[in-house]
Amino acid sequence: MTDWVLFTESSDNVGGQELQLMQQMRQMQTHGLRTMLACRPGSRVEQVALQQGLSVLPVRFRNSLHLPSIAILRRWISQHQPRLAICHSGHDSNNLAIAARLVWRRPFLLRSRTYQPGKPSAWSYNRLVDATMVPSHYLRDALLQNPAIRPERIHVVYPGIDFVGLDAAVDQVVPPHIASWLAADDRPVLLHAAMLRGEKGHLTILQAMAILRDSHPNWRYLVAGDGVARADIEAEIQRLGLQQRVLLAGVVSPVAPLYRRADLLLMPSTYEPLGMSQIEALALHCPVLASHTGGIPETVTHGQTGTLVEAGNAQAWADAIASALDTMPQQRAMAAAGALDVRQRFAPDSNLQQIMALSGLSGLLAVSH
Repeated sequence: MTDWVLFTESSDNVGGQELQLMQQMRQMQTHGLRTMLACRPGSRVEQVALQQGLSVLPVRFRNSLHLPSIAILRRWISQHQPRLAICHSGHDSNNLAIAARLVWRRPFLLRSRTYQPGKPSAWSYNRLVDATMVPSHYLRDALLQNPAIRPERIHVVYPGIDFVGLDAAVDQVVPPHIASWLAADDRPVLLHAAMLRGEKGHLTILQAMAILRDSHPNWRYLVAGDGVARADIEAEIQRLGLQQRVLLAGVVSPVAPLYRRADLLLMPSTYEPLGMSQIEALALHCPVLASHTGGIPETVTHGQTGTLVEAGNAQAWADAIASALDTMPQQRAMAAAGALDVRQRFAPDSNLQQIMALSGLSGLLAVSH
C-alpha cells in the first residue's frame, strides 16, 4: 500500500470540523504524506479546500447508499491504495465503508465524530469503521451511555489548532464597521465568537448585561458570528435597551484580530462537546470565561487558566463578569498560563501523532518525516 490518506466529507458548509480536517491534511503533507479530500462538487467545502491548495475528489454523496459515490470511492481506493481513510458525516461514512470493503486491501477506516445527535447506534461504532475519534472525554462518555458500544472503539483525540496561522493573522486589520465601533470609546470589550444558535448562550449574556446595568455598566459586548438565532438575539437587545452596548458584527474571518483587541472572551454555551474559541483566545493571552459544561472543562482549568461559570445562569454570569472586570491583572495572568497549556496540548503535530498511532501507522509517519 502507499503513503496516501483519503479524507471524506459530505457536508456542504464549512465549520470547525471541516477546517480541522483540512488542517490535518496540510499537517500530513508536511510529513511527506499525500492526501485527497472526497467532497461534494460545488460545495463550500470544495471551494475552501481548493483555496487552500488541497487535492479534491468530486463525490456527490446524495445519500447513505449512493451507488455512483461508492463506485468513485472504490475506483480511487483501488488505484491509490491509501493506508488510512478518515470520514466524518453520515453519508460519506456509510459510502466509504461500503466502498472500502469492495477492494482487495482496504485502508484503516477512522471516523471523526464531533457531536452525537440522538441515541448513538452501536452497529455504526462497532462495525462500520475500525475506530472513532472524538474531541473530548465528555463526548466519549456520552457515547458509552449505550452499553452496547465497545469502549475500545472510541478514542479521545484532541483537535489540533493552527497556532502558526493564528499568530500570523492576529495583526490583520479588522472590518471597518468593527474598527469604528471599537474606536468609539475605551470601555472593556467582551468578545463572543460563535454561531448564533440557542445553545451558544447569547441570551444569557444579554440578561447578565441587564443585571449589571448599574454596578458595572461600562463594558461592551462584541458578537462575531451569524446564524438562525439572530432575530431572537436582536429582539432581546431591543427589549433590554442594550443597542448602544452590543455589536452583532456578523461572520468575521479571521477572528484572531478580535482576540487581541478583546478584554475577555465569553463562551456561555449550554452544550459544547469541546469548543475551539476559548482555546484560540487563551493561545493569544485573552482571558476566558466559559461555561462549566460538556468538554469545556478539559480546555480551561477553573482558577488557573480561566474561569468556569454555570451554564445558562444569567446571575452567575453577571457575577463572574463583574469579578473578572474588577481583577483584570489576575485574569491576564491566568490567560498567560492558559497559553502555555493549550499550545502544548492542542498542537497540530500532537493531533497528527495521535491519529497515526490510533491507526497503527506511526511507523509510516516516522519514515515520511
